[in-house]
Amino acid sequence: MGSSIDVDGVNIFYVMRGVGQPVVFLHGWAASSFSWRKTLPVISQHFRALALDLPGFGLSKRPPTGISLSSVTDILMKTLGRLGVEKFGLVGHSMGGAISAHIAVKYPEKVERLVLVNPSLLGGDDGRRPLAMELARNRFFSGLITRLFVRKYFIKRVLSNIYVDKSALDDEAVEGYYESVKRAGPVLVEAGNIWREFRTDSVYDIRCPKLFVLGGMDNVVPFQKNLELAQKIGAEIHVEPDAGHSVHEEKAESFNNVILRFLRS
Repeated sequence: MGSSIDVDGVNIFYVMRGVGQPVVFLHGWAASSFSWRKTLPVISQHFRALALDLPGFGLSKRPPTGISLSSVTDILMKTLGRLGVEKFGLVGHSMGGAISAHIAVKYPEKVERLVLVNPSLLGGDDGRRPLAMELARNRFFSGLITRLFVRKYFIKRVLSNIYVDKSALDDEAVEGYYESVKRAGPVLVEAGNIWREFRTDSVYDIRCPKLFVLGGMDNVVPFQKNLELAQKIGAEIHVEPDAGHSVHEEKAESFNNVILRFLRS
């Protein structure tokens, strides 16, 4: 169960558990706070864990000004302020990783530790995305894909291409991701603005301790490029060799232990 808060006329849904120092979780494209279902129960035993549905996804509303890196960042920071979250650890997956890195650069006084999970930090050079994502970026197909993607059978096909560990692909996952996008509509296309606006070279300006958690078999964002970027900026690195893009779901126990150690260190 979660709660909602109105921020500048935009309703934002969030799940918050535990007490203590806040840790904020940002999901990836075509997802929601649901994607952290295997992580929040563990992290909330030690921190105040807060997972938000990004604007336009899950139960959060689309801003009337549309989706962009700057607009999403502005709404998120105002939401955190309204919730009394001043300084925090930040965990971002995929597209949420790009948003998290941007926040860490723009608000260095706020972000104490940063965890990037198979992050999409490479702009137009992110590599081969799932077919649904590639089509959604093409305006000719965007209307078709936003109608097609919100079908459970199609979501299951996409997830089956992303998950290396097929045991993670159960009915709960399909239903949860369906709920994440069934109201999204044009947001699935507009979210491309986030990648287009993100500057890869900005990651060199991140000042807080940073950890990359990477799936060695990630077929969405090239593993090798993320690994090289992490090494260049002096980040800690943890690799799950047999995991794909959704490493936090496929290898949840190991993932939780790794980020908990980092957040507590």
